[in-house]
Amino acid sequence: MTESRSEALARLGAYRTPMVYDAIERFGIRPKNEGYTDGSLKCLFPALGAFVGYAWTGKIVGELPEAEGERILPWREVWRHLGAAPRPSIAVVQDLDQPAGRGCAWGDVGVAIFQALGCVAAVTNGSARDVREVEALGFGLLAGGLVVGHAHVRFVEVGTPVKVGGLVVRPGDLVHADEHGALVIPPEVDLGELVRVIDHVIAAEARVKEYCRAPGFDIDALDELHTWSMETAG
Repeated sequence: MTESRSEALARLGAYRTPMVYDAIERFGIRPKNEGYTDGSLKCLFPALGAFVGYAWTGKIVGELPEAEGERILPWREVWRHLGAAPRPSIAVVQDLDQPAGRGCAWGDVGVAIFQALGCVAAVTNGSARDVREVEALGFGLLAGGLVVGHAHVRFVEVGTPVKVGGLVVRPGDLVHADEHGALVIPPEVDLGELVRVIDHVIAAEARVKEYCRAPGFDIDALDELHTWSMETAG
């Protein structure tokens, strides 16, 4: 029986993000240094595990009050746009302030609203707050840091490409995120096949680690086994 997309998404949520990266590497469809965030973001709740969802994107500012004539989006419009997005969604939000993080869109009330609209996690270069309450909601958060106040935070754009943690994300991209960061799963990759390759990579790496603990360890044999584990996709 062919695995449905929803079933594949559920299975992907059981894997660590680096393992998904390792499997995507086997498809050879993008450079090895692309498709994932850099080390500037912090996962606030690693115990929650991985999150998988379709990117809902937005841009915020918050350091200064609204300027005369500035184009901002009413919160109702932001919520309606999110509610119409594919589910489950992951909000990928770029803070445009320099430096980012003085304003905050990710407190307990804001998160509760986003969660009610099908969002399971957020990835942002901005700040978060109310972390104990947000963790209790089971909402994943990768952020640039923590802050006390929300300042003048407001959305100025939704539904356009954003760049967060060095990663360009477009609306609808499939995002996988955990305590290591976030990555975009290339649309060319069949999810059922990706799951199969992940399982193979896990098994192949287990063989290498097992050999490293075995009596009679030999570098030539290790090299052969390691080369096999990196080249084969199952």
